[in-house]
Amino acid sequence: MKLAVAFMLLAGMLAIGVNAGNEPVCSYRNTQGETIFLKYLPLLKQGQDYVDFGVDGKCVKRAVCSERFKTEVEDCGKYSVTCGNKKTFSGVFPGCCVKC
Repeated sequence: MKLAVAFMLLAGMLAIGVNAGNEPVCSYRNTQGETIFLKYLPLLKQGQDYVDFGVDGKCVKRAVCSERFKTEVEDCGKYSVTCGNKKTFSGVFPGCCVKC
């Protein structure tokens, strides 16, 4: 009896793991060469984001998972961030593009 219950628990855990693995994700390769996986959260209608920091402590890029599961990458060069205006940006990115 205990063996049958243990087998059923194991089968249930494997089934849950298989379903979790089929969830679509976006991927991004950071400046350290690591692959980062990001999800799109349909209930929030928002994608997870990842801010990529360089060795100097400044960020260089931001990756966001879109609704179509495409990784959208924003570069610091897109923004004119200075020490004087960095507080006008909400969130971590792009304010982290400069170090004051």
